Amino acid sequence: MVDPDVARLRADARARALARPRVPFDGVADDEPVGGVSTRRYTPRAATPPDAVVVFLHGGYGILGDLELQDGYCRRIAGILGVSVVSVDYRLAPEARLADSTADAVAVAEALRREGNRRVVLWGDSAGGAVALAAARAARADGLVLSNPNVDLSLARYDDAAPGGPGRELSEWAFLPWAGVDRLEDAPDLAVDAAGLPPVFVTVGSEDSLLPDAEHLVARCAEAGVPALLREVPGASHGFMAGPDIETADAVIREAGRRILDGDA
Repeated sequence: MVDPDVARLRADARARALARPRVPFDGVADDEPVGGVSTRRYTPRAATPPDAVVVFLHGGYGILGDLELQDGYCRRIAGILGVSVVSVDYRLAPEARLADSTADAVAVAEALRREGNRRVVLWGDSAGGAVALAAARAARADGLVLSNPNVDLSLARYDDAAPGGPGRELSEWAFLPWAGVDRLEDAPDLAVDAAGLPPVFVTVGSEDSLLPDAEHLVARCAEAGVPALLREVPGASHGFMAGPDIETADAVIREAGRRILDGDA
């Protein structure tokens, strides 16, 4: 792919998201700025974990996605776990860099702490997983939940034989400006130094090209003494958390809640 029409990719992704039926949610979803960043806050009517909040970072190759892209995913996290979820409309490439995306996540996390939330968990999907990893230390995150995350933006571990995506060509194009490099091999591996990360829960489908990324992250966490668990879902492809197998995805959300929000990592 050469110079994709980013505006069209973004518009198409938003249109697909808006065409999906809203996931039922017993609570309130409000669009509001948090820490000077555009967000959508999902507040369940019965919040269970005291003083805890999830900062959600959507996928989209680092170049597309907004507050609509994974609205259903956020509603399910909030509804199942009984915890407030704040979805971040972080800055995107090619206009911005990963450092800018990360700064937005950190600003939201810091503002939520000032509100009195004692536990802040970063929850990133796909490219949002890269943002969560990059932001974890500065945000003083109490835990990381990552679904099919991008970890090594050089794609050195990308499995071309796996049938479940995401697309290599678009990833290659997107990660150059997002990482701010001229050569893909110079893009950062966000698991190189796992020391100091909070407990990590990673889930990925067995058919996902990013499975080796997830395995690499958990291995580096083990070397650094960071509690980390990998939950591989048999037969699942990239983006399975928003796919038709809601029962499996919801079970993963419950396990992530037990491991990270409840401190059982």
